Amino acid sequence: MNRIVLVFILFVLLSTLLPVIFRLFRRGGGPRDKARAVVAYAQKRGYPLVNHSIAQVLDESALEMMRNPALKNVTRASSDITDIEGLDNGTGDWLAFTCTLGSKEVTIFNLNETVLVHSSGRGLPYKVAKIKVAALPRFSLGRNSVVHAVETVTNRLVGKPNAVIALDSSQSPEFSAHHWIKGADRAAVKEFLSPSKVKFIENAKLPGILATNTNYLVYFEDGVLVEEGDFDSFIARIETIIANLL
Repeated sequence: MNRIVLVFILFVLLSTLLPVIFRLFRRGGGPRDKARAVVAYAQKRGYPLVNHSIAQVLDESALEMMRNPALKNVTRASSDITDIEGLDNGTGDWLAFTCTLGSKEVTIFNLNETVLVHSSGRGLPYKVAKIKVAALPRFSLGRNSVVHAVETVTNRLVGKPNAVIALDSSQSPEFSAHHWIKGADRAAVKEFLSPSKVKFIENAKLPGILATNTNYLVYFEDGVLVEEGDFDSFIARIETIIANLL
């Protein structure tokens, strides 16, 4: 690989990933603190927890939790979306809650996605919402960024197939200039992304990524759900996505 390209990739990774990692340690505390925040918000709003048994033992020691038979079969909130790129190596999703937004069942949770930097793992914190809806075409979509540009260059260098979908820039110049789309079935994705949906995405300026698999439309963005305002604003964003895309 060209040395200049390697230096460029290293510089970009350091300049983009390190601030995210520092934010992770500044906000939200440890896993128990994040779990308590999820429990407190869900109980206040009356939302059911995915693993209610965990909420009862948050003050137990790690050894006591390992021995607790009620925790043998907990459900990972991300277990059925690991086929989505960027969400395939996450942790910390053992406490989540479900709610109904716009007639859709939605699961909300924090996820700490592990990525390799200099051969060691680093955690990227994500706020995640998985919206239960079947039969959508498989795609992922987000705003152009330095991180995505590096991923594109890296994929080219390692010979990874290019699954980029380009919309007609004459019909949606702003969208085409600021967003990327990836998917295998280009015709199906373009049919789903009608002009009104493209306009919504363009105007909403969503900071995260939209992606689908067989059973879900998933939206995830950088950050941690800790305070009540974090949850409220994130859920409001998901309600807007559901109202305009589904």
